[in-house]
Amino acid sequence: MHIVFAFGCFVSATNFYWAFLRYPVHRMRGGTKDDYRWISAAPLVGSFLIMVTLPFIDTPSWIWWLGVICAVSDTGGIHWFLVAMAWMTLTGRLR
Repeated sequence: MHIVFAFGCFVSATNFYWAFLRYPVHRMRGGTKDDYRWISAAPLVGSFLIMVTLPFIDTPSWIWWLGVICAVSDTGGIHWFLVAMAWMTLTGRLR
């Protein structure tokens, strides 16, 4: 279970990097907006693996909270999809 949990944290961190950090790094390395490709890492995988394994692992509380933080920051998670759909519905951008 610990390996699955660690893999879920890794995928969540990778999703966070690809969503928020990859573009600024691309720009700092001299890339332009036109030659940048937006990609999605592994939607749903990271936060799903964390949430499935979290109740079953016996770890110190700081590791449990690290898992929660990784799952919340996973931009490919179902929770962010639901937030985005609710926001788009409320602002009238979803038809």
